[in-house]
Amino acid sequence: MQRLICDKRPEQLKMDFALWNRGAIRQLIEQECGISMPIRTVGHYLKRWGFTRRSRSDVLMNNAGGGKAWLNEQYPDIAKRARTDGGEIHWGDETGLVNTDVRGRGFAPKGKTP
Repeated sequence: MQRLICDKRPEQLKMDFALWNRGAIRQLIEQECGISMPIRTVGHYLKRWGFTRRSRSDVLMNNAGGGKAWLNEQYPDIAKRARTDGGEIHWGDETGLVNTDVRGRGFAPKGKTP
C-alpha cells in the first residue's frame, strides 16, 4: 500500500480522488486487499507508516526555503508586467489536479508533496 501511495496518484489507479486522503486510501485497501476498514483505522495506519496530513500550500511554502523569497522578491515584478501587458498568470503544480479540483488535504510521507 505504501509503495502504491508513493508511486501513483489516485487518478492513475482509476479512482475519483485528486489526492491521497483517508477515503481514497480506504478505497485502495479495499480494492487491492478486499478488506473494508473504518476510516479512523486508515488514519492509524498512515501515522504508523510515517505519513502526515499536509495541504499543498503547506508544502509549496516550505519547500526549498527560497520559495518565500521568490514570492516576495521576484513575483511582484512578474505580476506587474502581466498587468501592464494585459496578461494573465496561471499557477500549476505537479500533483496532476484538474480544474474541477476541490481544495483539501492529502497524505504523503513526511516532507513530501501530497
